[in-house]
Amino acid sequence: MAITGTTNIRTSAVLQDSVYEHRWYDALGPYVVKVIEEFVNWPKNAAGYGAACTTTPTGAGTAVLVPDGAALGGRMIITNAAANDDSVEMQWLGEAFLPTATNRIYFGIKFQISDATQSDFLVGLAITDTAAIDDLTDGIYFRKIDGVTACTFVIEGNAGTETETAALTVVAATDYILEWTWNGSNIEFYVDGVLIGAPVLTNLPVTYLTPTIAFQNGEGVAKNMTVDWMRCIQVPGY
Repeated sequence: MAITGTTNIRTSAVLQDSVYEHRWYDALGPYVVKVIEEFVNWPKNAAGYGAACTTTPTGAGTAVLVPDGAALGGRMIITNAAANDDSVEMQWLGEAFLPTATNRIYFGIKFQISDATQSDFLVGLAITDTAAIDDLTDGIYFRKIDGVTACTFVIEGNAGTETETAALTVVAATDYILEWTWNGSNIEFYVDGVLIGAPVLTNLPVTYLTPTIAFQNGEGVAKNMTVDWMRCIQVPGY
């Protein structure tokens, strides 16, 4: 973390990175909505942290969420059971984030996966859906599908119509920081602090969304996803 500064957005004070100015750490104000999760002492029962967690094991095992006690600051490890398409779908309770002209939004997550090819993931904002990894209708998120290492940034609305933009090539056991921002009129997305793109907004969602982490096996072998932190912060812009 670089030395941070505070910027004022309407009635809110936003703590941002002094080098990566798009990166927010926290915000205070009467209309701030935020989910800031460092995964310290993350329990096996994700509902204990206000998240709805759906697991879809098809094999003999079950997916588990455990804290990584050896990690500085805490990490959450998702381990799927050893069957193809076993998955964990985590969504924070309550849809409260909406990209309108009167809101500003930051989403960021730091994580890695154990297999860059035989796995799927989705991280970002989405509507409530127990099978988010398979079929969403509305969301703003990063997604990697089974069988490839390419990760794309997706803006999805209009009854499931997507705008998909290339983001990065994923390497196993490598930490990535994936982020996006909404400034009231545009979305920009970043990989490891570098601005990658600003997609067109033809399919911008017009419904409330919630932070979502979904991870799925692409073969009958147990896979894991290790999440260091996730932050989603919304403040009014005008």
